[in-house]
Amino acid sequence: MENSLKGLLKIGEIAKITGIAVSTLRYYEAIGLVKPTDKSSAKYRYYKKDDVQLIVFVKKAQNIGFKLDEIKLILSERTSGKSPCPKVRDLAQTKILELREKIKDLKLIERDLKRYILNCCHEEDSKPDENNVCKMIDKVKVKRS
Repeated sequence: MENSLKGLLKIGEIAKITGIAVSTLRYYEAIGLVKPTDKSSAKYRYYKKDDVQLIVFVKKAQNIGFKLDEIKLILSERTSGKSPCPKVRDLAQTKILELREKIKDLKLIERDLKRYILNCCHEEDSKPDENNVCKMIDKVKVKRS
């Protein structure tokens, strides 16, 4: 191993430690979330041990609903010397509002599905014809966007 790469971890080692696929780590690199400290003459990517924490942070942020572009924004706040916490709070508030809308929409879908089941289950023996595939779905009104 080249002397300048001592103490660094290969991308495969980072993947093993974090449980994140090498392809995902490469994607994170491609979009600028993480950056290898060095590359060997054979083009192997090498990372500092501190990068493990950064990658785990990215995964945790994703797990609570943050998108990669939002995580990038959070990290840029930190890189610029600002506390990322106000940005995280703002993003989290927006996410809560979005979730409430999704929950409302899902409850409407659940209500509609229950209604379709009640109204259509007795027709389970009806045969499809040229105009209908399944009457339960055929009765659904299409929403225009």
